[in-house]
Amino acid sequence: MNELPKYTVLVSAKARDMLFEHARFLAQASIKAGESLFDQFEEKVDSLEEMPERCASYENPCLPCGKYRKLALEKYLLIIFQVSDDTVYIDLILDARSENKTLPNF
Repeated sequence: MNELPKYTVLVSAKARDMLFEHARFLAQASIKAGESLFDQFEEKVDSLEEMPERCASYENPCLPCGKYRKLALEKYLLIIFQVSDDTVYIDLILDARSENKTLPNF
């Protein structure tokens, strides 16, 4: 039986800061909701180690076409990442409810 290739997942400092910002916002209403965000993020990161290509392409006029992919986190967040060789680079955690026409510098 063939094993699926393992990818290394790296989370940028910017993405980590964005995750903490979203968790802090959620924790204002419920500490449990803030903690749950971290748990779900860990699950998503683990899943990216197996098959990051399964995720849809993320199209944004500010980014090169076809370079980035997206993965849903919670009900309204997106993990924006790119795959290069055997490494997954998580660059941003975005609120999907906004239009995201402009992206933060990363």
